[in-house]
Amino acid sequence: MTFLTQVLSSVVNFLAEVGYNADYARAFAYLAAGICCLAPAASCIGEGLAAMKAVEAIGRQPDASGKITVAMIIGQAVTETGALYGFIMAIMLVSK
Repeated sequence: MTFLTQVLSSVVNFLAEVGYNADYARAFAYLAAGICCLAPAASCIGEGLAAMKAVEAIGRQPDASGKITVAMIIGQAVTETGALYGFIMAIMLVSK
């Protein structure tokens, strides 16, 4: 958390020294959009781990495959919403 606050304070200090410049604002918007695009990548990793654990659980208890599959799909849907929010934020930042 301290690293993030240091980075943000450095950006704020830079902008305070330079003053408002449309080019810098656009550059930081693209940088923020790139960071927002990390959300779908993290979501894919989370969904893959959920599917891996579900397959392992079905291998241990084949009788409970229906409940395990439903729980996995609900968990992956929740995980995917975070990715969609990140993608939407990236589009909003770039389109300004």
